[in-house]
Amino acid sequence: MQKVNELLPSPGEAQKVNFPAISGLPFWLYQPRKVRNMQRILVVVHGISRDAEEQLDCYRAMADELGCWLVAPQFKSRAFPRYQQLCAGSGQPRADIALNSFLALWRGMHGQPYLKIWLAGYSGGAQFAHRYALHHPQQIAAMILGSAGWYSFPDHQVKYPRGISNTQALDSVRLEEMLDIPMLVTVGDEDIVRDSSLKTSKNLDRQQGANRLERARNWCELVRQLQQAKTYTPVQFKLLKGQGHNFYKNMQQGGMASLVLQFLLQSEGSNNEQNTNPVDQCSDNSYLRVSN
Repeated sequence: MQKVNELLPSPGEAQKVNFPAISGLPFWLYQPRKVRNMQRILVVVHGISRDAEEQLDCYRAMADELGCWLVAPQFKSRAFPRYQQLCAGSGQPRADIALNSFLALWRGMHGQPYLKIWLAGYSGGAQFAHRYALHHPQQIAAMILGSAGWYSFPDHQVKYPRGISNTQALDSVRLEEMLDIPMLVTVGDEDIVRDSSLKTSKNLDRQQGANRLERARNWCELVRQLQQAKTYTPVQFKLLKGQGHNFYKNMQQGGMASLVLQFLLQSEGSNNEQNTNPVDQCSDNSYLRVSN
């Protein structure tokens, strides 16, 4: 039987890997030319196109700059139809636990019990990322949300996934810990089209806004208010000038890549605390098997 380490790509190369312990969730992995930071991996999450390769291509130069492994999970529609909300309902496969299974495996492979992730998501991937952070903040060193279609607002009076109450299919929300994560939110200043991929309803529009730009700004304002009340570092909100809803163009032409790199370097510089407990001592590190 092939050893798990033998599945990994060589330095400077990328490869799609199916880990036997996490069937149903392939990962695109990129090993930087020189690994300098084993305490971090950069996890990037696709939108509804489920194009993990595009995420990998746009972030691999950054992984070289940061000296860390790059990981792009590919949430297949059959196994994870609503990965953006972490799961499709009670008893259904959970995208968050699948990622936790990978992280537990990775920490064991590399002997890095204190490893945390830089988590970046775009569109549907940003939906996944902030909801993952609400339930598993201990896994994350910093988070980037790009142009999410809608959000789970930190409102205990509104049911999940539009708010954070009534999450029986998931673990308890850990809002206080999530608010302490360094966060960057980006969105194009022309991302105002109500296209077919944008979730709309009277209640959603009333709560969050009519488009991705309004919703990003409103979510950030509410989160920032809660953070300032706790003296946490406020979320950064950055507009991408002349940009609509296009991941590749946002990264390559809109300056998103440079904003993300600068943010991650800054967040690392201000996050020097010594970890005292291995991350996987928490209760959410169980392995998940998902049928194809």
